[in-house]
Amino acid sequence: METGNSQTYQDILETFKLGKKALTISDISRLSGHHRHTVARYLDNLVLSGKLEMRQHGQKKKYYISDIQPESSILNFSPHMLIILNTDLSIRWANNSFLRMINTSIEAISNLSIEALQLDELFGPELLAAIRTVSPGDTRTEEARIEHDDKVTLYLFTISSVAFFQERPALVITGEDITEKKGLQEAIRTSESNLRVITESVHDMIIRWEPDGTITYVSPACELLTGYVSQELMGKTIVEFIHPEDIPRFQNGNDEQAVNWSRLPSSFRFRTLKGKWIWFETTTTPRLSETGEVLDYISVWRDITAWLEAETKLALSEEKYRRLFEGAKDAIILMELAEDLNHVRFREVNNLTCQMTGYSYQEFFNLSLYDMIPKAQWNLFKNVTEKFRENEQAFFEIDIMRKDGRHIPVEINAHLFYLQGKPVVLAITRDITERRKTEAAIREAHQRLEDILEFLPDPVFVLDTESRVTAWNRAMTELTGVTKEEIIGEGDYAYAYAFYHQKRPVLADYILHHDESVLYRYNNPETSDNVVTVDVQTFHPVTKNRIWLWIKAAPIYGLSGEIIGVIETLRDISERKLMELEIRKQNAIFEALSRAASDILQSSTFEDAALRTISHIGEATSVSRVCLLEKSLSTSVQLIKSELEWNAKTGNAGRTRSPFSLRSKNEEEESVIQTVFKEEKPVYSLVKNLGDGDRQVLEPYGVRSILLVPVKIHQEIWGAVGFLESHSDRIWSRKEINALEIGSSLIGSAIMRFKAGENLEKSEKQFRTLAQNIPGIVFRVSLAGSDMEFYNEHLESVTGYSAKELASGQISSLIPLIFPDDKQRVIEVKKESIKTGEPYEIEYRIIDKFGHIRVMSERGRPVSDESGLVVSIDGIIQEVATA
Repeated sequence: METGNSQTYQDILETFKLGKKALTISDISRLSGHHRHTVARYLDNLVLSGKLEMRQHGQKKKYYISDIQPESSILNFSPHMLIILNTDLSIRWANNSFLRMINTSIEAISNLSIEALQLDELFGPELLAAIRTVSPGDTRTEEARIEHDDKVTLYLFTISSVAFFQERPALVITGEDITEKKGLQEAIRTSESNLRVITESVHDMIIRWEPDGTITYVSPACELLTGYVSQELMGKTIVEFIHPEDIPRFQNGNDEQAVNWSRLPSSFRFRTLKGKWIWFETTTTPRLSETGEVLDYISVWRDITAWLEAETKLALSEEKYRRLFEGAKDAIILMELAEDLNHVRFREVNNLTCQMTGYSYQEFFNLSLYDMIPKAQWNLFKNVTEKFRENEQAFFEIDIMRKDGRHIPVEINAHLFYLQGKPVVLAITRDITERRKTEAAIREAHQRLEDILEFLPDPVFVLDTESRVTAWNRAMTELTGVTKEEIIGEGDYAYAYAFYHQKRPVLADYILHHDESVLYRYNNPETSDNVVTVDVQTFHPVTKNRIWLWIKAAPIYGLSGEIIGVIETLRDISERKLMELEIRKQNAIFEALSRAASDILQSSTFEDAALRTISHIGEATSVSRVCLLEKSLSTSVQLIKSELEWNAKTGNAGRTRSPFSLRSKNEEEESVIQTVFKEEKPVYSLVKNLGDGDRQVLEPYGVRSILLVPVKIHQEIWGAVGFLESHSDRIWSRKEINALEIGSSLIGSAIMRFKAGENLEKSEKQFRTLAQNIPGIVFRVSLAGSDMEFYNEHLESVTGYSAKELASGQISSLIPLIFPDDKQRVIEVKKESIKTGEPYEIEYRIIDKFGHIRVMSERGRPVSDESGLVVSIDGIIQEVATA
C-alpha cells in the first residue's frame, strides 16, 4: 500500500462521524481535506468493501455508513475489474470485467489459486507480490500495465483485506482503468507548467483569492510591481492594501462590513511595500464549482500608474507651458528660421522679454535681430550665429539695446529644434547686469584677499579644485625659496615639491579628495567641520634644520556653498615645541627628585641614598652615565676622593672609578672638574671642545658631552654631579640645568642630614657615658606622653625601684613617690618652668620602695623644638644628706 492510503480511508470514514448521515463527494472532499478525484476513487473501494453504501439522488450520489453487504451485490455493482480472494489467495469471486479479461467464467476459476491462473504474466510480478504481502486490515494500491487484445491499458489496482458476512476475511482487488485519467493528468500538468511559465513571465500581476477575500496565490510579478514577495501577501485579505477611498466600491450599499469581492472595481489604488500608492487596472473572473458555487476569484492586475500620470501631464501640459512661459524669470524668445537658417522671424515672446527690452508685444514682431544688437557687437553676433548653424546650439554673452537706447548685458542660451516640421530657435535670455556687478565685486574681493595673504606673517598657499596653485604669499617664498611667479598655475604636487622636495599629497589634497591615506602621513591629525590641523616635525626646505610646524587646511566655499578651493597655512612653532620639550624634561627631573627625596628619608646610609638619587636623575635625563664625585682634600694630589656612578647601559649603580679619577692637580692644564670647584657653578661642554688632558681621559670611554653641577655643604664645595653622554653631542637647556642644580642641593642636604645623624649619635653616646658617672638620677620627661627616660642606672639605688619596674607600669613616673604634703608644690614649680621656659630647682621628700622617707634635690630645665614649643624636661635628682 502506498504511504498515506490507510490514512485517506480513515479520513473519509471520519467525515461520517461529524453529524450528517448522507454526504456527497464534495462534502467529503471539503471535510476530509482531500481532492474530490482522490475521494471518488477511495469511495468506490469503500462501497465494494461494504463499509459504505451509495445511493443516487437525482444527479447527485450520496454515501452512507452501511452494514456488511452480500458479496454478490458488491461484485455486481462495481463497474471496475473486481476480484475477491480467500485468505489462501484462491478465487472467491470475480466480476465480468475480470472474467472477460482472462476469457473464462466464475465457475471455472472459483477456488483456483492465483498461481494456477498465471496472473503474474497478465498483471505483472509487482502486483502479485503486493497481493501476497498485504496484511489483515491493510489496503494497498499498485499500478499495472496490461496488454490485452493488442492494446495496452494502465490499471490502478486497490488491494484491501476486508470482512464480509460473519466476518469472513477476504482480499478484495479492484482494478480501475486509469489510462484516460493518466493522460488527462499529464495534460493538466503540462497545462499547469505552461500556465506557470506564462504567469511568471508576464509583467502583469495575477492574483487569486477566496470568496472571503483571503489571497491564496500571487504571481512573481508582484515583487516587481509592489515590492512584496508573493509569500508576504498570501494569507492576507485584499482590503488590507486597498486605498480607504476605494474600499466603498467593494461594499454592498452602506454596510462597511459587507465586502463583495466580486465587485472589485476596474481600477483602484494599492499600497506598496514602501507605502506608496499605485494604480491597478483589473480584470476579474470567478471560478465556479459544478454546482455553480464560487470557488475563488482569479484576477489580472496591470500597473497603470505611469499611464495615469502621463495622461494627467498631457492634460496639464499646455496650461503648464503657458504658465511657465509667462512666469519664467528669464526672457524667452521663440524665433522661426527660414530653411537656410539665415533669416529669422519672431514667433513668440513672454512678458519679461517686453519688460527687459521696453518693446510692446506687437512691436516685437516688426523688429529684426540687428535692431536689438549694438553696431559695435555685430561682428561678435555674426561669429555666434555661424557657430550656432554648425552646432544647432549656442551659449554666449552679449549686450542688447533697449527701445530707449540703453545697453544691458545678457546671457543667451539658444537651441534649435523643429516644431511642426519647421526649424525654430528657443532663446532663453537672462539679464546679467547684477551678475556683472557681483563678478566685479568678487574680483575686487579676490584682489583684497591676495593682498591680505601676501602680507600675512605665516606661509600660506591656495589650490583650486584641480589642485593648481592660485595663491602663494611672500612668507611661503621665504620658507621654500620658490617665487610666486614660478609656481602660480602649477599642479602635479608642485607645491609639495617646493617644501618636501618630492611630489606627494599634503593636507590640502585631503580636503579636496578626502583620501584617508593622506592623513596616515601625519601623527594625530585633528578634523572638525571639514578643517584639518596637525603638528609636524620636519626639515626646513632651505636650511635643512629640524623644525616644528603647525599646519591647517580648510576649504574655500563658493556663493552656492560648493567647495571652490582649499587654503593651507603653515606656522613655525619650533620655539614653542622646544620650550614644551624643555619643560617636559624639567618636570621629569623634578619628579625624579621627588622620588629621590622620599628614598633619602627611607635610606639608612648616605651611600644608599646617593645611589638611589643619581639613579632616578639618570633615568629622568636619559643620559648615558651619572657620577657623584667627592672632592679630595686640599693636600691630596688627586682631584677626586671617591665616586658613585649609575650606568644607563647596565642599569646598575655603585662605587666605581670614572675617567675623572685619572686627573690630578699637578698637571699644568686646568681640568674641567677644577673649573667647577673653583667657579662653584655648573659647567657644560662638548668633549671635543675641552683641553687635551680632559679629552685624553674622556674620549676612550666614548664620552661626547659632559655637564658638571657642583654640590655644596654650608656654602662649601663638597664635590660635583657629573652627567656624561656617549650617544650624541647633547645640548643641555637652561631649565634642565636649573632642575639639576636643585638635585645637587638635594644631595648636599642628604650629606648634611647623614653627617648630622652621625654627629648626633656620637654626641648621644658621649652624653650617656658622662651620665653614668654623675651621682644621682639623670632623666628626661616627654610632655607628649608623660614618658620618663633615664640616662643612667642610679634610679634603683635612690628609690628602690628598677627602670624595668617603671617601664612595666608599676609606677609611671617619680610623682607617685613624692611625699603627699610636697607633691602639689612640685607640680606647680614644674608647670611654671614649662610656662616661662626657665630652669627650676626644688627640694622634696619621697617614700622609697621600702617605706623610708628620703629628701631629694631636683634641678631641671625645659627643652623646646624649632617652633619654640616645650616638648620635654631634662634634669638630675640627687639625695640630700641629713644630719
